[in-house]
Amino acid sequence: MAKLPFDGTKLSADDRAIYDAMVARRKARGAPFGGPYDALMNHPQLCKRVEELGFYLKFQGHLPRDVYQFVVLAVARRTGAAFEWVDHVAHAREAGVPEAVIATLRDPVLEPGRFPPPYDLAAAVLAATLPWKDIPAPVQEGAIARFGMEGFLELVVLVGFYEMFSGINQGFAVALPPGTPPPF
Repeated sequence: MAKLPFDGTKLSADDRAIYDAMVARRKARGAPFGGPYDALMNHPQLCKRVEELGFYLKFQGHLPRDVYQFVVLAVARRTGAAFEWVDHVAHAREAGVPEAVIATLRDPVLEPGRFPPPYDLAAAVLAATLPWKDIPAPVQEGAIARFGMEGFLELVVLVGFYEMFSGINQGFAVALPPGTPPPF
């Protein structure tokens, strides 16, 4: 796999405005703009739309922050997306995901029943959605009761969103920060 280069000096004025707006919006929330977004900036209109969905899910969504980060780490581990894991593990800790949960997520086997609430419910949704299976009715009902309809929908979309990001990261050889050892 080859790294997909991005040269911001070659952007048109319109594309530069898109780039600058995304960088500023994420910076205002303390989030960097780089990694997979650098590769996506080779298609600024596509990058803008992907970033809009990611920004919404990350900063404006209905899922509790710890559940959001749990899902990101679970998808990163199951897909082998080292960049996503490294990029989010500190955020997971800051959001309150317990170290024992993070340690369990390092195991590539995702089985419901291995996590305390509310992560057990998210893991049950992941156990269905990661292999692209129907979510069992009791799991869906429980997730809606716990996270609300909007939170449940975001949970499922979040799994797909980070599966897409895993493909982007691995397909375009998005590297870990210099000096960072592979997490798995």
